[in-house]
Amino acid sequence: MLAEKYFPKGSTRYDSISQLFKKLDWLKTLNPERWFGVWTMVLAGSNVSIFLINRWSYWDWTTFNILIFGIISLISIFISIKPGFLNYDYSLQSSIFMFFKGIILFSFGTIPFGFDLNTFLFGLPYFIFFVVGNMIWSIKIDIKEKLTPSKKEMAPILSIIIVLTLFSTLLGYFNDDPMISTIAAVFLLFPIVLLLFPVAIRHLQRARMHVIFIPAMFISVRFPWFLFMILSLFWILRYYNYFTIGEVIPSFKVNLPNDKKN
Repeated sequence: MLAEKYFPKGSTRYDSISQLFKKLDWLKTLNPERWFGVWTMVLAGSNVSIFLINRWSYWDWTTFNILIFGIISLISIFISIKPGFLNYDYSLQSSIFMFFKGIILFSFGTIPFGFDLNTFLFGLPYFIFFVVGNMIWSIKIDIKEKLTPSKKEMAPILSIIIVLTLFSTLLGYFNDDPMISTIAAVFLLFPIVLLLFPVAIRHLQRARMHVIFIPAMFISVRFPWFLFMILSLFWILRYYNYFTIGEVIPSFKVNLPNDKKN
């Protein structure tokens, strides 16, 4: 990030800018990092509604309206007030809860564009992928200490994740939905690498990043305005965190074997 070069930590310029960003401390209390996933889950519902109307609708700026923006805003506020709504815990109960929570968020996204019973049928692979995301984030890692569960501990959950991701891909294919079938197929490589290669924190970091990044990018193809929302939040959080805690977060950097970040 350019700020690291022109405003290095410890410099007078950094300290000066830091005072300005500290006025945004209220932002941290909103847990905005959780919005990326929530926004994507809501727009997954909008995506299916539009898909059922016109399969070939892509890069359509007219999909933005006050209603969908209002729904996203209200759900963001709710998640900020109730961050525990999306708990990442590896258990059957947690996965079942995530399945139904995903349906709720997904359903809100269908409101502006129409809903019928087919929406649930075509939404099923998305609900399954939401569970996959929950399971990936439930694998505990300690970035500072560079600690991860052993391969023996992770093997069962990774096997389930691979099966569910493959199932999501196949369901999307049979539904003739290129969006979720491609999202799940592209992500499938990450849990496979985790299962087959030696345990490394960087593999888990990449899986966590991309289980959100991949669907967000694909859904942006149908809702181009969504790209501006996630990029704006991404860069605001990066600068805020850099000038308040000295770390560039969120980031696509991972911990490499030599302990350097890349």
